[in-house]
Amino acid sequence: MNSYILQDMTWPEIEEALQNAKVGIIPIGAQEQHGHFIAEGCDSYRAEKFSELLAKRCFPNVVVTPTINYGISPHHMNFPGTITLRSETLISVLEDVVSSLSRHGLKKFLFLNGHGGNNAAMAVAAEEISRKYKVEIGHSLFVSAAKETIQQEIHSSHFGHACEREVSECLYMIPDIVRENKVEVSNMSDNSFVLNYFEDNYVTLVHQFDELTKNGNLGDPTKGSYELGERIILEALENIASFIDEFISSGRS
Repeated sequence: MNSYILQDMTWPEIEEALQNAKVGIIPIGAQEQHGHFIAEGCDSYRAEKFSELLAKRCFPNVVVTPTINYGISPHHMNFPGTITLRSETLISVLEDVVSSLSRHGLKKFLFLNGHGGNNAAMAVAAEEISRKYKVEIGHSLFVSAAKETIQQEIHSSHFGHACEREVSECLYMIPDIVRENKVEVSNMSDNSFVLNYFEDNYVTLVHQFDELTKNGNLGDPTKGSYELGERIILEALENIASFIDEFISSGRS
């Protein structure tokens, strides 16, 4: 065994793993449209696969829980197939997972997020659950740990959803969910009021995603590649693994 993936283990194996592991990794994704060329499970697949890679990188110090496959996606509901949770539902699920595993001895957790729409609820959950159960919780939109590569390689004015960055991550980790013959540049709604403030730093507008893009994706995913995905994922793995090492040795609990 070179990684601890709870859903693939028996209880005696888990009991033994918990003698070594110090951090519970909880992957969180979403079920929402990703343009014409990435399957709607993209964010869940990415969070799960990244967590598996992290489990190998950090073995035997972490255990990975089953992925929470639904997220906060009301802004994608105008596209068929999207399924969204209420924020309070996601917060409650995270609380139940943490409270269960804390009874088995884990006191440190990392919410490993693959969908930006989960960020607000995830932050509230971490704050409330940490204090209620007296555990330590970090939370990360994992791709944010690859800032250097993204700054060097991504040049679209708007990106972050089924764009060159995200399609590259998929091509590296989960190529089967990409319809490579259908990859296309985003069809942005250039005169959209929402688009004018989409990445503004002093106001955020509640919006529907089809106010930004008619075909459901951002950026220029035709510039995505396996090689770019590899650079993004390896940088993120290095940085988050480094955090986990420091998290374990911090002595805060």
